[in-house]
Amino acid sequence: MKLRSKRASLARYLCGAGAAVLLASLAYAQGSAAGRWEGTVAMGDNHVGLSLDLAKNAKADWEASMGVPAENATGLVVDDVVVNGNSVRFTAVELQMARFDLTLSAEGTLKGTVVTPQGSAPVEFKRTGEAKVERIPASPAVSKDLEGDWEGTLQAPGEAFPVAFHFKNQPDQTVAATMDSSARNAMGVPLDNVKQTARKVEIGIHVAHATFQGTLNQDGTELTGQFTHEGDGMPLTLRKKK
Repeated sequence: MKLRSKRASLARYLCGAGAAVLLASLAYAQGSAAGRWEGTVAMGDNHVGLSLDLAKNAKADWEASMGVPAENATGLVVDDVVVNGNSVRFTAVELQMARFDLTLSAEGTLKGTVVTPQGSAPVEFKRTGEAKVERIPASPAVSKDLEGDWEGTLQAPGEAFPVAFHFKNQPDQTVAATMDSSARNAMGVPLDNVKQTARKVEIGIHVAHATFQGTLNQDGTELTGQFTHEGDGMPLTLRKKK
């Protein structure tokens, strides 16, 4: 009887310990910022539904993408992701460079504020599943003539504003390519589908739903071509910074 009683006590202890481990792991999972989140932000008189996918990549760096379900928009670019304890901050590049400052609450929600050119607004996200971060595919490295910083002025209808393109080859034979448009409050906008064939250059600008096609001059100092946005073409000449 004593042996049976001891076995029963041991079984209860082990079950209790197992439950404690399980509860601890669940608490950890609930306390993590990783996951798919959905919420609503008030923009004036409108309420816009948003999705956020947030996770660590293979290098253990945090990355994210966003979506607007009502517009069937997914894979919207997110930059400057910083997760520090319960604090989550990032910039939604394709949502007017909106800056999100969130806190992971004890209830398991991401709650805080979003700041846009129109002002700030409260926002709250609830976890709905596992994260599926959509990344912009890497582009192959470019020539030394193209690598570097380029500046020009885009002649849009009724206005002209400066733009800058940056190309930096990476050790893995890809190129980190971004665009700045200070007049549009857009800095470090990622470029995609960068292709160079001899002196012909093609660039995709996922954020702006735009493309650029140009030709390098023989000195590698000017890149002249056409910037196309939603079917409208505009001339653009970029000059390499020294």
